[in-house]
Amino acid sequence: MSRQELLEYLLKEIEKCGFKIVDVGFFPVPAAVNVDNKIMIFNSNEVSPFEVAHELIHILNKDNHRGDYFDATNPQEVRANREAVLLLWEIFEANGGSYEYFNVFVNTTEAPFELAESIVKNEYLEMHEAIAEIFEDEIKVSINKQEMHDYIVDYISYFDVIETINIYQFLDRYHLSHNFYSLAEKEFQQLLGAG
Repeated sequence: MSRQELLEYLLKEIEKCGFKIVDVGFFPVPAAVNVDNKIMIFNSNEVSPFEVAHELIHILNKDNHRGDYFDATNPQEVRANREAVLLLWEIFEANGGSYEYFNVFVNTTEAPFELAESIVKNEYLEMHEAIAEIFEDEIKVSINKQEMHDYIVDYISYFDVIETINIYQFLDRYHLSHNFYSLAEKEFQQLLGAG
């Protein structure tokens, strides 16, 4: 999605919220919204997709007492900045973008680089970790009794004499979840004829 297409999309989203949009070429700030009067004024010569997304977030959150333009100490402004980056990132990904093309994202949206990087990087890393956990759990859950048996036979083959077995060490050695303790314990008992 090009910069212009993104701007048009965001402006249509604002219109869907019932806001009148006025393009004023001499407006002193790139964009501003009055939630109470349902109007957005912007300067099409200056506005960026990030700034329009920022104003859209104010609309969605019904922020009507914000203070100065882009006041970094105002919680509503901080939230609007963060959520604007997340909204734009969601649109970017939906159009085939990925973290590998982060510079394209910043160039297209004109989001402040450091802000966008910190937000997207954190979201991306959290998502990546969550996916890894899910994938890891699926792998661990898919182990069956025969696989456990094979692991235990392999593990036992390293010992000349077995006096005690530490099941947690066994699970760790084969990178298995400690949730399989009971299954491993039963297999050890059956193989070693104990209990």
